[in-house]
Amino acid sequence: MIAMQLTVSVLAALLLFSMPLQEASAADETVTVEEEFILEEEIPEDDRPDFFSGRDSDIFASAGDVFGTEPEQEEFDSLDLAYPLSPGEEKALAAAMENPDEPNVLTLAILRARKASSILDSLKSGERKTPSEKGLDNPLYLALANALSAAELAPDEPDFLFLVAQVYAAFGPNPFTLELAEEAASGTLELDPSYSEARLLLGILQHQNRSFALAIDNLERAVSEKPALLDFRTASLLGAAYFLENGLPRGEQFFRKYLSSVEPNGTALFCLGVILHGMEELPEAGETMRLAAEAFSQDTEKAVYVRSVLAEWTEGK
Repeated sequence: MIAMQLTVSVLAALLLFSMPLQEASAADETVTVEEEFILEEEIPEDDRPDFFSGRDSDIFASAGDVFGTEPEQEEFDSLDLAYPLSPGEEKALAAAMENPDEPNVLTLAILRARKASSILDSLKSGERKTPSEKGLDNPLYLALANALSAAELAPDEPDFLFLVAQVYAAFGPNPFTLELAEEAASGTLELDPSYSEARLLLGILQHQNRSFALAIDNLERAVSEKPALLDFRTASLLGAAYFLENGLPRGEQFFRKYLSSVEPNGTALFCLGVILHGMEELPEAGETMRLAAEAFSQDTEKAVYVRSVLAEWTEGK
């Protein structure tokens, strides 16, 4: 039988990570004999398969379940939650518990991955706001629980592990979650080295971690393998990394090669223009920026911005 045990808690650790430390009073430091007995009381193990029922603390999955051995996490028995399961998930859960063969387990994993993706999409589109309150009211915790469950149920499926990386990254500039996001993106590429979206995310995370050389390698490879991934944000990250790594000639070479294989691309032309300007190739930089503005003819906002940069360069001569 495939091991499906989900344990308490990377998510609990996330909560503690974000909670301010409270100064302990003298009364708090006193532990009575009775309290010690309660803390040390052994709880009978439940050795039944656990498919994450959506109730109680089984919603909290350890990073070790997905990424391998991790330092033992403190367990928290007080996290008693209930998340309603959809009728389809209830049916899939019952089928997997009765007969945990590959089709039943994969069906359950797919449903949980869809739930996690739906939460992420609603947050990105603004349909659902992340609560201002800290803690378990944040819908990302439910998304993470479902993504981790899907990744554990189908550990050889790169899409599910990439979903875990996306959810961790969505927590924002938290070193703890960003490290886990980077680890999950790397794990996705171990399963499928051609997964360009995962490589792109890994490069973005490395850029945020100021590992600019590694970020350049992964961002270049991602957009080379899948040119459609080069958007304004990715090009800007690449451009900044070239400047910070004193790699402007490499940047020039990359964007020239990229532009030779695609239709006129405003984003790539803009970035090449900035790089050429940084290399003091001023006439070619200006002409490249003019071409970028033309390429952005269908995007008024970007076209205006590109022309404003060109105007600044002209005034600065």
